[in-house]
Amino acid sequence: MAKRKASQVAFTYVVVSAVVITAIVLYSLMAGWAWMQSLWLTVGVLVVVWGILFSILEVRRIASRSKSIMGPADVVDPDAPRNVMVEPPTSEATPHHEVHPGSAGLDQGQLTSRMGGTPTPRELLRRPSGKKAS
Repeated sequence: MAKRKASQVAFTYVVVSAVVITAIVLYSLMAGWAWMQSLWLTVGVLVVVWGILFSILEVRRIASRSKSIMGPADVVDPDAPRNVMVEPPTSEATPHHEVHPGSAGLDQGQLTSRMGGTPTPRELLRRPSGKKAS
């Protein structure tokens, strides 16, 4: 069945391409265009038409696949009652993790602020360069 489906898709592209090429050739003959102008127009229009055709066929393929995955419509009842668990709000809008049970401790910002080895630019300028004066 896969070969049959692929041949149907290829046939669709061939038919659409033949119609587009015929229309452009007839128009370019009536307009008196050079063959290079006709070629550019043909390539541009075919790219756009193939993109549209691909999108349509892909949406149809995805839609048919989702129907086959879900099964019959009577299995899933969209109106069935459901239980939703809503937890009560906490006292603060964004609670810190260390006030909750099971917390591992300080968060990264708190750990970084207590490191203590990070000099300020002013301290860097005042530090001796490490060379002893002779």
